[in-house]
Amino acid sequence: MPENTVVSFEKALELGADAIEFDVALCRDGVPVVIHDDTLDRTTDSVGLVAERGSDEVRALDAGSWHGHPARVPTLEEVLAGFGDRTVLNLEIKECARCAELVDVCARMVEECGVVESTMFSSFDLNSLRLLRRVLPQARIGVLCVPLNVDEALACAAEIGAENLHPPRKLVTADLLQRARAQGLRVWTWTVNEPSDIARLCALEVEGIFSDYPERVVAVRNAER
Repeated sequence: MPENTVVSFEKALELGADAIEFDVALCRDGVPVVIHDDTLDRTTDSVGLVAERGSDEVRALDAGSWHGHPARVPTLEEVLAGFGDRTVLNLEIKECARCAELVDVCARMVEECGVVESTMFSSFDLNSLRLLRRVLPQARIGVLCVPLNVDEALACAAEIGAENLHPPRKLVTADLLQRARAQGLRVWTWTVNEPSDIARLCALEVEGIFSDYPERVVAVRNAER
């Protein structure tokens, strides 16, 4: 399935996913679109920086026909309106030169669409998360981290009153879970595709698993019940 598209989100829910995860970037005209990379090269039939193209241009691109599922790059507003009342949304704010603008527009749209409660904001950019807390005090926040900044991420989570810590799968150990839970944090881990990894993390009782194969997570979870 083509990533970060409406068709992939629909399929994820069909397969039993409890949430959808997507990334948001700003187009030249300030419209936020749902796309993972800062360039169009890998996931569309065009090339160049998302930030240098207008949203109408980006939305017209092919984002999935080579997967056998024709798809377009959706706007953030389309995704919020189409899925915000159906499932949990994990909205990742991408690091960029216009982070303050991106944070502001994402916060405003989530509030205007009435999906604050169903949206979990996340980012590797800790300053973006700090700004988000100021512009949308009621925001639900998950702090993304990597091995080099776990201590900093945990400190930021405490500072801004985050709900979650989002570490990569290899970083999740009983010790990390203990540290996170001591702060009242839930752990959602990424990106977990192998059944053996899914089983290990379920055994550790993480609260969330990001996967490209939600049916595998559902199968392991159901087998353990």
